[in-house]
Amino acid sequence: MYNMKRLIVIAIASLSFLTLCAQSQFAPTAKTIEFKLRNGLHVIICQDNTSPIVNVGVMYHVGSKNERADRTGFAHLFEHLLFNGTKNIPEGEMENYMREAGGYSNANTSADRTYYYTILPSNQLRLGLWIESERMLHPIISEKVIAREKEVVKEESRQRYDTNPLGRVPEKMQAFEYKEYSYRWPVVGSMEHLDAASTGDFQEFFNKFYVPNNACLVITGDVDVVEAKKYINAYFNRIPKGKPVIQPVFTERFISGEVKIDSVAGLKNPHIVVSYKTVPETHPDATIITFINSHLTFDADSPLSLIEKTNQALIKISSTTEMYEKAGSFWFRSSFKDSTNYQKVVDVIEGVVRELADKGLDTKRLSQLKLSYESGFTDMFFDMPFLADVLAISYLEWGDSQRVNRLIPEYKSITNEDIKRVVKEYFVPENRKIMVIYPKK
Repeated sequence: MYNMKRLIVIAIASLSFLTLCAQSQFAPTAKTIEFKLRNGLHVIICQDNTSPIVNVGVMYHVGSKNERADRTGFAHLFEHLLFNGTKNIPEGEMENYMREAGGYSNANTSADRTYYYTILPSNQLRLGLWIESERMLHPIISEKVIAREKEVVKEESRQRYDTNPLGRVPEKMQAFEYKEYSYRWPVVGSMEHLDAASTGDFQEFFNKFYVPNNACLVITGDVDVVEAKKYINAYFNRIPKGKPVIQPVFTERFISGEVKIDSVAGLKNPHIVVSYKTVPETHPDATIITFINSHLTFDADSPLSLIEKTNQALIKISSTTEMYEKAGSFWFRSSFKDSTNYQKVVDVIEGVVRELADKGLDTKRLSQLKLSYESGFTDMFFDMPFLADVLAISYLEWGDSQRVNRLIPEYKSITNEDIKRVVKEYFVPENRKIMVIYPKK
């Protein structure tokens, strides 16, 4: 989900590149060298000597969906925790090592995966590989470090979600949509669960999921392949293979037509989320659904932008794709005036859906969106950290890193009939749930 949203942003932001894309027959591809170590670690190397920069990343197939229902927030906490140091890197020095070498490091966590990456001058490849192997082999997981990172996560949660009355709406909707499966809680998790967990709980989580056979090492950029292989074998083959990691099977009974009424303190206007059950991000229709969302929100002339300008009852209206590895949905969200019945907002959304199902997009709009996606994905091939991210996701979730080379053809092949078919199949009342949130009195 994270990456698809980033791709959309890049695509939409790249309009200045459209003419060049239209005129050029250049179709970039990522040529990779791939192999697996004896401990199960999958390695992807993509060489691009254009600039003396290298990206070293490790993606673990673990996210919030892998947590216990009474111990949520672990994957996100480990995003922070694994920057603290290791048996051979003094506490607090990991980022200093990278900074002093002219590098930069970061990480992100989703419901399905956790990704650590470092961008370095290419002559510092060895440092990047050593640090990632240290992070995987023996990080510091002590009571002191855990206590400090808990406070960091709590503050992040307060700043990100509690300062805005609408900040907790997505997690409310997740809990409404997924009553059984582990997508029902947010990535940040529960602060109460983090406080209740022991050091042993955290160590057990690490030992289970942060193992080479549940990870992908990806190197992109100005890399000497022979040298890279030498250091990969030296640093990563020493790490023991973990027990097989079994991803939780998706089991969720969908209840059609549910409506939930809720209230939130500090809210100025009522807010509605209309969710349609769709498909996981690995499903062939996921690209078409993403394309539809771009049409709805692409620019000032997009359908939702025009509704916002002309419908005085609606204060703001938007849409997002909420797709995960195992499931997916499509959200329409709107704040509306207190004097308006929420059903009128639903009627507006149904009108948008109905028009798409009947007419689809005109030829000009279809071409405009395709060119924008082509531009955005073309840029991806020259953004080494981003390319590494997509390569790793493609391998871990799709089982094929070469998916990156099919993205442009997939979007360019979308037809108006595809759009109408997908809308008629998924954007129907029997696939819908509605949550309405009113100001708490």
